[in-house]
Amino acid sequence: MLKYQISSEEFAQLEESQQGFYTQNGDVYQLAVEGLPQGEDVTGLKSQLDTLLTEKKAEQAKRRQAEAEAQKREQERLAAEGNYKQLFESSQSATAEWQQKYQELQQQVEQSSINQTAIKLATDIADGANAEILSEFVTRRLKLIDGQVRVTDASGNLTVSTVDQLKQEFTNDPRWSALIRGSQANGGGAANFRGSPTKEPKQMTAEERAEFAQRDPQGYQRALASGQFSKY
Repeated sequence: MLKYQISSEEFAQLEESQQGFYTQNGDVYQLAVEGLPQGEDVTGLKSQLDTLLTEKKAEQAKRRQAEAEAQKREQERLAAEGNYKQLFESSQSATAEWQQKYQELQQQVEQSSINQTAIKLATDIADGANAEILSEFVTRRLKLIDGQVRVTDASGNLTVSTVDQLKQEFTNDPRWSALIRGSQANGGGAANFRGSPTKEPKQMTAEERAEFAQRDPQGYQRALASGQFSKY
């Protein structure tokens, strides 16, 4: 219950909400009630003031509780957003990883189709190691477009040529004559290299091999690759 008059020490111990009911009068503080009769019973008035003070305290408590609940809801919302962001980023990372794996698998499938086509073309016109060597060059002239193997030119641009036409191109190109079946000397499986029509590489002397390497470097390297003679 509030007192009508209190000392400065008692005033200092009151809550801020209670101090608002008092005004200073000299060294003491008195209830700031206009028209308060002196010397009369003010018990009813003090009871009313206590009721008002209690209601004010209850209102302040409700306000603090509402603020605490609002802060809690905001923290929960931020936490939920953080979890969603983490889940979203994790999902994006997993999606990117699967896309990369899919692209790698697709590239492997495409390369496999190209390799199979190149090997088939090479084995149609060459044998053994010669076909293997030739297929590497054929591969460079092929691309997989819309699930179909297409022929390109030497610069990698698409052409209207078919795989059979590419096969004929390799067959007729003198650069590959050392590897092509049917252009080999004596039917013995050794290649007749351009510039040396009468002698197989394995029959050449060291001087002839040196001359062959100088005259036809590409033919000489193909001879080495196909095992016609060992490098000396």
